Amino acid sequence: MEGYVDVVVLGTGLTESITASALSKAGYKVAHIDFNPYYGADEASLSLDELIHWVDERSSLESEDANSYLESQKSQFISISRSASKLPQSRQYSLSLAPSLIPSVGPIISSLVSSGVARYGGYRLLERVGVYDISGTIKAVPGSKEDVFKNKDISLVDKRRLMRFLMFAAGEFEDKKEIDGQENTPFLDFLKISFSLNEEIAAVIAYSLAYCVSASDTTLPALLRIRKYLHSAGRYGASSFLVGHYGGSGEIAQGFCRTAAVAGGIYVLGRRVTAITGPVPQPISEDESTKLSSYSVELEDFPEKLSCNLIISSQDHVLPHLLPTAKHIPPSTPSSGMQPYSFIARCIAIIDRPISFSQQSSALETEGIEDSASSLDEPPLQQNIDTAVLVFPPSSLPGGSATTAVHVLITGEACMATPNGKWTVYLSMPLLEHSSSPESILKPYLKAALSLTTPSSADSSTEPLFATYYIQRLRCSPTPSHPFPSRASDPSSTVLITPPPSTLLPESSDSATINAEAVFRAAIHTLRYVHSTAGSANFDDGETESFWPAIEADPADEADEW
Repeated sequence: MEGYVDVVVLGTGLTESITASALSKAGYKVAHIDFNPYYGADEASLSLDELIHWVDERSSLESEDANSYLESQKSQFISISRSASKLPQSRQYSLSLAPSLIPSVGPIISSLVSSGVARYGGYRLLERVGVYDISGTIKAVPGSKEDVFKNKDISLVDKRRLMRFLMFAAGEFEDKKEIDGQENTPFLDFLKISFSLNEEIAAVIAYSLAYCVSASDTTLPALLRIRKYLHSAGRYGASSFLVGHYGGSGEIAQGFCRTAAVAGGIYVLGRRVTAITGPVPQPISEDESTKLSSYSVELEDFPEKLSCNLIISSQDHVLPHLLPTAKHIPPSTPSSGMQPYSFIARCIAIIDRPISFSQQSSALETEGIEDSASSLDEPPLQQNIDTAVLVFPPSSLPGGSATTAVHVLITGEACMATPNGKWTVYLSMPLLEHSSSPESILKPYLKAALSLTTPSSADSSTEPLFATYYIQRLRCSPTPSHPFPSRASDPSSTVLITPPPSTLLPESSDSATINAEAVFRAAIHTLRYVHSTAGSANFDDGETESFWPAIEADPADEADEW
């Protein structure tokens, strides 16, 4: 049948893009559609002009092209403001709507390699992690066991306690006596009680190694994150993390879309879905003996309709009339152990001076316990850093939050994200409620970070060249105790809604990948059910054993991809 595909995927976020790629490589016909003229959806990497258009479109009270997608976006991204000035070289910026770190071991790395998408992108090691101290300085985080023992600010007794904890966290701790009955204890209390760590050491471990955001974050999820990050150290270098080129998640999503297109996927960007009707029986064989219940999808400025058996969509892209019968795929990542935050305050700022990590290192975290990651592998402390994370623990900034940490990601020219001499600073802070403007919340942290920059000239300003602030309303995900009303256990549910990824800086890419595999398997299950009920003789209902099919080795790719 002309215009027929197995699946229509709406939205090119990382979860949807990985799903589309996996389905295409598994032999299904996929059409992938996005209202936006770029890949990545809410995780897109945008030029500066594109970011300004994104801000203006979502902050305007009226829109010439009102539709359900834009209305959903305006309810998700609120209290948006930006600098009035525009900068030259707009296309040399790749600014991420969802900045992230990539653990060197984990689901996203496995999918990048197994799918072949790794060859389409570039990655840089995270060079430094620092903790902001109430004294107004950065305490650089040691990068190895050797650095911990060379640190003169930690007593020998505390070093032994710290290393005992790191050995515990890197191992199979689930059945150890230290954690028995303590799984839901606040992680900071667990560190102080079970390992006799002092307040300062415990805080640095919690906020800079486990990436907790408050003192109430629980123990087991924090330990699981730490173990993953410790095991990531040394795989590609001293750091546990990689930073994707060209903005990270959006560029990676585009790589998966490229792989799907190579496998036969159809891509339509910048076009609105005007109508979806059905499902109605449609013949798929010449004698019309086999009929599948198909949706008819109409696109703006497209004369031909698409017919499909299954629709996969992000929450923003799905048309409202499909929601009552849709199946919402629950997130597959374990509980973060954090409070149920409803919002996240974000800032994207461009600066023309590097943030210096030249202060004496006295932070107490380590990203690895193996001697293979020598401190000689890292840039010297006085060197300006191109990729770094700066953590503001609660109460570390006068006038800042006393309960919630702020995480800052810094990227520069070496990440292909900015022109020469420019850096992007991303700030994020989870919120339980939206009661203040994002600028009033985050500007003190941005000013504190800018106070640590290295002056480029005598008249350099401490203000960013450009900044935008906004609140992101976090999408509700179904849980076992609070499921969305849907036919969740019914394989005949032919509309699948993808879950949102984690908003934790080092978890978002991995969680999107895990979610994508869950959506992929639900899609396979539904497609097999639909074809079996239609009596399709040519349909292969064999078992899909792996997320990604084996790829043939290319001699040209035998060199290290990273």
